[in-house]
Amino acid sequence: MVPELSDRELLRNFVAGDAASFDALMRRHEDRIFGLSMRMMGNRHDALDATQEAFIAAFKNATKFKGDAQFSTWLYRIAINACTDLLRRKKRLVPTEEVEVEDRGYRIENDVPLRIDLAKALAQLSPDHREAVLLHDVGGFPYEDIAGLTGVELGTVKSRISRGRKKLAQLLEHPAPRAPSKEAR
Repeated sequence: MVPELSDRELLRNFVAGDAASFDALMRRHEDRIFGLSMRMMGNRHDALDATQEAFIAAFKNATKFKGDAQFSTWLYRIAINACTDLLRRKKRLVPTEEVEVEDRGYRIENDVPLRIDLAKALAQLSPDHREAVLLHDVGGFPYEDIAGLTGVELGTVKSRISRGRKKLAQLLEHPAPRAPSKEAR
């Protein structure tokens, strides 16, 4: 039985000409990159586009990976940039679909009103705060990794997460009124 290759080994093999190694990297990371994209973009269609753009960029820039960070950290940075670029092109920041979120043990995917409120609240955060909160609280990245991904100081990351959480709490405590359903009209 052949041991599974690390991300670095797969990337090194890909750069050396083995296309199957990039396919393996993509399969290994596609769910996490799609999840990040879904949370940043707010809808499946845009998340798929951003995920595809991220992997295309990683494919084209594989030779530029210096190895200073983990491959997954480098790929996350590419995905964040792809989402940000797509949002800029679309000139919208408000998610149009519900976002599936897991909150450290308490699963809320069946709590549709809370999911809707959370998606709306996340959309109201500044892009910097939303990015930091999603990376830490949903993605599980430590502060130091987020600082490396976003290119800001550790203190700034902590501040963004703290302020983002505080704003989320305020927005969730006093959500915008829901429009009446069609049946209620």
